[in-house]
Amino acid sequence: MEVNRVDNNFKSTEKGTTKELDLSELKQFLAKEEEDSNRKKRLIQLDKENGKQVEQLDNEEEIEKEIKVRTPEELRNERRLYWQEQQKQQQVEKTPFNFYPSYFYGGFWFRLFAYLIDLLVIESLNRLIVSSYFIITKTPMRTEFFSLFSISQLGLFLLYFILITKLTNGQTIGKMIFGLRVVSFKEEKLSWLTVIIREGFGRFILKTVSILYLSILFTKRNQHVVDLLTDTSVVLEKTVSAIDWYKSEHSLHLQ
Repeated sequence: MEVNRVDNNFKSTEKGTTKELDLSELKQFLAKEEEDSNRKKRLIQLDKENGKQVEQLDNEEEIEKEIKVRTPEELRNERRLYWQEQQKQQQVEKTPFNFYPSYFYGGFWFRLFAYLIDLLVIESLNRLIVSSYFIITKTPMRTEFFSLFSISQLGLFLLYFILITKLTNGQTIGKMIFGLRVVSFKEEKLSWLTVIIREGFGRFILKTVSILYLSILFTKRNQHVVDLLTDTSVVLEKTVSAIDWYKSEHSLHLQ
């Protein structure tokens, strides 16, 4: 009886230790698996971080290359060229026609001498037409501002500039002699409206207040007050013809 009891106790003890051994091994195995998975995660995370660092280094290298290629002086030149192009574009939008460099426009003295010649022509026409008519009709030639004789002379003065300027597309006899021509920045050819405003209303103002002609000296494109109001100016015709000829020849060679 005692022998059988000892054997049973031994067997139960042996079974209990087996279970304990199995559980401890399982725990160790799971802990090892968890450690391996954590190690793999850390390795993957390190690879990602290394990849980002490599990309960041590549980007930094590209930026450094760009910075090395484009020096500060080159950047300044690029900005200057950009602003010049912008200004040209804005200028073209404002003056779609007859946009030329400043030295293409007729100066004060050229225009003054041309105007003096026009005055001589008008004076001759006044003597030939107006004075002859008043002498033939025996009408008094009073010189008051609102007299018939003065108004007739003024009418011939304005009519000369309006008709000759329109018929010749911007020239008078004086301008023809000095190679000058009136151009508009808004129109390819001068319209009747522009000519009437400039050579009629504007010319009357300039004749009355002649000092306004001096504004030619202080404007970029040699414009007087009426030119500024009508978007017109006076150019050197030969210079414009030369540059137009050069452009046409250059375009032909390109074709």
